[in-house]
Amino acid sequence: MKPIDTSMLPAPLTPPDCDLRDFAFMPLDVVRLRDSDLAVTAEADEFRCAVLLWCASWHQVPAASLPDDDKVLAQYAGYGRVVKEWLKVRDGALRGWVKCADGRLYHAVVAEKANEAWLAKLRQRLKTECARIKKHNERHGTSIQFPDFEAWRGAGCPVGQPLFVPSDKPQLSQGQPTNVAGENHSKGQGEGQGQLTNKTKSSSSHTPAPRDDDSSKESPAPGGAAARPTQIVALLLAQDVVTTSGNPFVVVWSQDPRITDEVLHVALARARKAKGEEEIVPKYLAKTIATVLDEQSAAVPGPTTRALAAPIPIRKPQGTDPKGPDESVDDWMARVDAAERAMRKGSNP
Repeated sequence: MKPIDTSMLPAPLTPPDCDLRDFAFMPLDVVRLRDSDLAVTAEADEFRCAVLLWCASWHQVPAASLPDDDKVLAQYAGYGRVVKEWLKVRDGALRGWVKCADGRLYHAVVAEKANEAWLAKLRQRLKTECARIKKHNERHGTSIQFPDFEAWRGAGCPVGQPLFVPSDKPQLSQGQPTNVAGENHSKGQGEGQGQLTNKTKSSSSHTPAPRDDDSSKESPAPGGAAARPTQIVALLLAQDVVTTSGNPFVVVWSQDPRITDEVLHVALARARKAKGEEEIVPKYLAKTIATVLDEQSAAVPGPTTRALAAPIPIRKPQGTDPKGPDESVDDWMARVDAAERAMRKGSNP
């Protein structure tokens, strides 16, 4: 058989990557089918096979196409391996199908519906990508533009690509430390997920809680008050709390001497325990910080509390303990009250 010159055949009617295998439903123009020549002239078996072939082509790649192979077509048309029976209805069942330059058969009407579905699928994919970019801009204060549909399609419909996050680097004065949060990439859609650098995480390690009698409490950070917002941002970024030094909450925290790194660590730990894997925003963290500060204020001992904190050398009730005389609970409580009154009197001259 003389080979067919494919250069004389029409171009494929759907794109080569047109994949509708996740589309369980195929549109059917009922009026168009009812009034078609196929419905009027085709025999029963031809009509049945034609509809089966339309359905089979919907989940081919490219969609709306079929291989030009009678053994395969017989399978799709419901004849299995009985190719002889398929050949009897072949011409009527393949009404409207044309062979294209890629060697496959295409149906113009099915291709029309497939192209509409494929464009809708791509537009939905771009809509999802734009939503990811919008969320990235809101979280990181960036202004990455949404891609144009035609340009995005021409680029191969990329999704989930890493998005650049600008470093939060203010103008540094001479001698000011530069260990601020480093550049990272926004999380992608299943791929291209950016991670905070190890350097950033290691620079914000937890510090032990200060004691009342500890003379090594936190000293003001180098750079003065101007550097404090940057330090708070670096600490929060290391804990996956995205913010900037211009955030109103960060500005307030940097001006409050009570809000030390230790307070932030405690508040972050509580917020993470409460929120789990959910995103922590500065507004939510502010409530937790306020709770931590209230608890610390209530726990600061005054003069009387410090005096009462000393151990009272009073015997506990012995009961049946053979080491000392028995003493009732009422007598023991009365003796403790008397000792406490004496200590209060001595601490308040």
